[in-house]
Order: sequence, then structure tokens, then C-alpha cells
Amino acid sequence: MKIRHTVIFTFYDTTTKAQIDEVVSRLSSMGEYLQRELGVTGWTVARHLPETFKARRAHLLEDGIFPSLEALAAFADSEEHKRVLELTAQVCDWMTVDTIISEGSGQAATAKTQDES
Repeated sequence: MKIRHTVIFTFYDTTTKAQIDEVVSRLSSMGEYLQRELGVTGWTVARHLPETFKARRAHLLEDGIFPSLEALAAFADSEEHKRVLELTAQVCDWMTVDTIISEGSGQAATAKTQDES
């Protein structure tokens, strides 16, 4: 079962450009590790488009597809993840969503309602 792991980050008003750049750097480095060691695919770290940014919107996106729940758990316990958390805890809030990827589609699976079962 593949898992899409998505995180959006909203930086504090007091966060500096240098701190934001360091978060991006750590996320990118972590992605290289995850692809090499855990088989993660589609790793993306992207800043919000300046042209559409408005107050109270997220500033940054992290997204990747993990090959299994075990890989996701290994990621959560990794030194690379701890290194990212060490900084992000000081400079931003974040929200995480993990979803199942339906086989062959690359899209998140949707739950059936009771009427569809």
C-alpha cells in the first residue's frame, strides 16, 4: 500500500528569509535520503506562488509517495526527519495529511460510503 505524505508549512511573521531557506534546504536533503534509502518517489518541496499568496495561506509544500506504512514509520524515526523538526518547531506551524494511493492511478483512494458498499 503506497502512502502520499503531504505537509503544508506556514511560517511565523518573525521567521527570516535565511530560516525559510534553511527549512527548504533541510527538506530537500531529507528528500534525497528518503528516495535513496526508503524508496520514496515524487518528492517535492515547493514554495507558494508569490502571485497568488495571501495572508493566512501556507507558504510551503512538502509532498512524497512512500512505498509502505513501514517506510513512513522509518521516516518518522529518522535522524533526517528529526533535523527538520528541530528547525521547523522554531519557525513555523505545519499540517500533515497521509492518504492511501490507489494502485495504478497515482491518485488518493476514496472511501466508499455505506450506500456504495
